[in-house]
Formats: sequence, C-alpha cells, structure tokens
Amino acid sequence: METATATLQIPAASEQVTQVELPSSHGSTAATLPSSADAQPQPYEFHASHVYASEADAQVVRDALAIDPELRPKQVTRELTVDKTTLNIFFSAVDARTLRAAVGTFYDLLALATRTLEAFGPAQP
Repeated sequence: METATATLQIPAASEQVTQVELPSSHGSTAATLPSSADAQPQPYEFHASHVYASEADAQVVRDALAIDPELRPKQVTRELTVDKTTLNIFFSAVDARTLRAAVGTFYDLLALATRTLEAFGPAQP
C-alpha cells in the first residue's frame, strides 16, 4: 500500500547547525508544532516520505499523527506534510539519542495508523 524513503543527517562533532531548512518538497498542507523562541539549535535531522494509495489516505494518517505534540518541544521539532499521495516527515533534535527516541516512537504510531487504515479501508471523500 505504501512505499517509503528516509534520510538521516548527522553533523560532524565540530559542526553545528543553527538554522533548520526544510526541503522544497514540504507542501503547504502542514501539521507543525509551534516553535519556541528559546529552543536550542537542532543539528540532527530525519527526513522520510511514505506514499499512500490516495491523498485522502495520506491526510488521514497525517491528521491522526499530528494530534499528539512532542513530549520535549524544546529538544525535538516535527513537521508532517502531505504532497499529493505522499506523507513527508521531518524531525530535528538536539542530539542523536533524542532524535532516535522521537522517530522510533513516531514510527510505532505510524505503523498503527497505517494498519488501521488498511483494516478499515480507504478514507472516504
């Protein structure tokens, strides 16, 4: 039902990213968490995309996953966007351990949402 691609960017120990830029593939249909003015720079990034059967299916999964805010909003940011039938996922975090925990938990929920979609059929218009 879906295909997936993912990339993980980890800077060198001496490198620090002070601004996070999203790829141009992130569409205007977004579910984002509010950013904090006192948030720390987040040099660890994770990008992934999952293709669903329809745009409605991708939006249903995005909406289901966007409900829960990050537990550590000063340490992790998340953006979910839908571009046609593709759910684009972007995470950034202050360290690799925090990023791994956030992405791992998110993927548990993504798998559940996808299995639920498969069990109950496609989204209705």
